[in-house]
Amino acid sequence: MKFLEAVFSYFASASVVAAASSSNCKCTPRDTCWPSDKDWASLNKTLSGALIKGVPPASVCFPDQPNYGEEACAFVRSQWFNSTWHAVQPISIDYPIWANNSCNPIYPNGTSVTGDVNAGKKGCSIGNYAMYTVDATTPEQVAKSLEWAGKKNVRVVVKSTGHSYPGRSTGYGSLGIWTHNFRGIRYLPSFKPSHCPISSSLTAARVAAGETGIDVQTEMAKHNSIVVTGANPDVGIVGWLTGGGHGWLSSAYGMGADNLLEATIVTPSGDILITNPCQHSDLFFAIRGGGGGTYGVVTEVVVKAYPTPQATMHVFQLSTLSPNITSEYWDLVSFIHTEMPRLKKGGMQGYYFIVGPPTYPVYAFYWAMALYDKPNGTVEQLMAPIEERLRNQSHFFQYSSTVQRGDTYLDVFGSVENEAVANGGSAYGTWLMSPKSLADAKKTAEVFAKIGPSNDASKPNSPTSNPAILGHMIASPSPPSYYPTHISMTPAWRNTLTHLVVVEGWQDGVPQATIDSVYRDITTNKIQPLRELSPDTGAYFNECDSYEPEWQKAFWGENYGALLRVKRKVDPGNVLWCRRCVGSEGLREEGDGRLCRIGDYGKRTEDKGGSHAE
Repeated sequence: MKFLEAVFSYFASASVVAAASSSNCKCTPRDTCWPSDKDWASLNKTLSGALIKGVPPASVCFPDQPNYGEEACAFVRSQWFNSTWHAVQPISIDYPIWANNSCNPIYPNGTSVTGDVNAGKKGCSIGNYAMYTVDATTPEQVAKSLEWAGKKNVRVVVKSTGHSYPGRSTGYGSLGIWTHNFRGIRYLPSFKPSHCPISSSLTAARVAAGETGIDVQTEMAKHNSIVVTGANPDVGIVGWLTGGGHGWLSSAYGMGADNLLEATIVTPSGDILITNPCQHSDLFFAIRGGGGGTYGVVTEVVVKAYPTPQATMHVFQLSTLSPNITSEYWDLVSFIHTEMPRLKKGGMQGYYFIVGPPTYPVYAFYWAMALYDKPNGTVEQLMAPIEERLRNQSHFFQYSSTVQRGDTYLDVFGSVENEAVANGGSAYGTWLMSPKSLADAKKTAEVFAKIGPSNDASKPNSPTSNPAILGHMIASPSPPSYYPTHISMTPAWRNTLTHLVVVEGWQDGVPQATIDSVYRDITTNKIQPLRELSPDTGAYFNECDSYEPEWQKAFWGENYGALLRVKRKVDPGNVLWCRRCVGSEGLREEGDGRLCRIGDYGKRTEDKGGSHAE
């Protein structure tokens, strides 16, 4: 994200290129060690024509590009904020800030769709998008690609839908492995993992790596069943699941990683393995919450399925009657959080938003909560104390509460829409909050007022515009019944009441110094108070602060040592690397995007803590 043109020019010098060609750094297009056109053609032949040269889809908007066309550009502009569209593009991603905004669509006057008036002048380049991408449809193609990249010392990134908030599905000078076209969903009424001595079979679904949550739920509905999937319907199953995975069902039915029963994975050495608790169990442990794009490329998973429940959605929204109602608002928000343990025990789970100017003209709070197999009147009973307080403070607040019921899960949640993506720069910070950390309403109100939006949009509580706080009351309190020792996401999830995310944005085209200041604000001023309020929990790998200072502990807690041992075992050469992923300490991403090894890290760093049953 810090790739300035001046830095690019510097690193293009002959002396730097020569130095970077050493084995300490991954080869890039600027290096003499970069594969030749003949090398790429040979790989393409080996892959039966599956290699695609990276072309940013918005290049059609730039007159100096060979594929320029205003009609084609108009279509790209119309789809730019649609995550489904980005998913079907070989190299495009949902958050192009991670590709250095190198080729966002523009209007004929040169202004980008996200407001950068200089985008046309900057032009279109490949930036940090993958230079070449493998449109993989078989594990064998993935295996050959990984082996080739290891021998050629080329960076590898893995993309399914490209929905990674921290930008892990793109990288400068990389070979991309695109799993979008691994397809197939099969309902398994009776499944037993290979070589595992379980007493009875499980109901499950076999899902290919390219399938999304809504694909799977639609197919499972034909069998009156569900599986746990993400809240955004078009998020890919594998990347979401391997990082932990929360959604509308996760509090009641377990996290995505909890529900993984078996997986097919291609390791960096080219081995195609079926992994479960009873064969290659250390690798199964690692991908069950230890993060994607790290130990290999998962091409297929088997996940647990359940009979579809009767579903209820509760939509609740409140707002202050004027922008100046401040302390009363934060007192109310903190009171609602003290009520959340009771609401969760009663069956509520879901998502909420804490916003203010300029997103909303006054302070507001909104949620959508799910309940399953609950009788009529459950929501009203659970909400009674909160609504009583609101009625007593009707001179401060207005609110509404609606309930929707359906006979099946898909009847209610099948209409949930994708979130808008690619709509400007933003920084995320995240922390898992325990029930104890939010029990003191006064302290909670003070922290929320400190990190949340202010009531004056002209004086925002951030370097750019006011932040928003996103709440996720979706954590599963219990370990899975299926091999509970073989789960690697942080144990802090079991003691999490709500997962809070603070978001700050900026308009495209602002100086890099401004962007840097937003990231510093998130890490230091917004998430640090949450770390102090809940010091014994951690953060969510999939939706993390991109500059989380103690990320190993925050993302995985006591499991990090065991995960690092698995990484070194299956990928000693760091063929796979992603930001703040297990083992990423071994390489450093330089200012120009180049990956370089840090000393003899792999030989001298001691493992600390963590073990699991073999």
